[in-house]
Amino acid sequence: MPLPVPKSMMIQSSGRSLSIDFFSDEEVQKIFLEISDKIIADKRRSEKHKRYFLLMQFLYRTGARIDEVLIIKPADINLGTNSIRMKTLKQGKDKKTGIQREKYRIIPLHSELRDAYMQYLLDMNISTKSEDPLFPMTRQVVDLYMKKLQESLGFRIHAHKFRHTFAVKAIMDNVPLNVLQQWLGHSSVFTTSIYTQITGMDTSEFMGRVR
Repeated sequence: MPLPVPKSMMIQSSGRSLSIDFFSDEEVQKIFLEISDKIIADKRRSEKHKRYFLLMQFLYRTGARIDEVLIIKPADINLGTNSIRMKTLKQGKDKKTGIQREKYRIIPLHSELRDAYMQYLLDMNISTKSEDPLFPMTRQVVDLYMKKLQESLGFRIHAHKFRHTFAVKAIMDNVPLNVLQQWLGHSSVFTTSIYTQITGMDTSEFMGRVR
């Protein structure tokens, strides 16, 4: 059984404390419930709320950066292999030519995200082969929507917080560090390793797993 994500933890790195902001399971549930209520209550803007519901599912279930999610196309999602071909925006340069090269990574398609995605395609009559962006909106508009959610729910909500939440959950569910590095698109495993240095949590339950 996956471990619940606590309300807050402190993550330490390089001998100093860094406050990494991420959601508890309860907060995630409140976010999606709030948007679901808006889909029902705000009929005139239901399509908009459905789009944001799926957008936040992508952030929560892939750990991708918001700018990476905003350029996803249905054609990038392979329902046969249950995978997402994600363009990595933090890209390196070719050592010989110095030219910026495009990089992609493959992220498994979580079952809950797959269900939400398929329902969205049906609701919006979108082809699985479409080359148009799945989320035709700007970063600024997304930030504004999240700010309004934050005001309604009373806790901090921003796109990168979903990325931290995904990483913390993955570590707590024993996803290997090198696998998480690939999913997050980190160039170095040392960047990913910050999520392993979690303190301030009750670890006694782990002792029962030691054989």
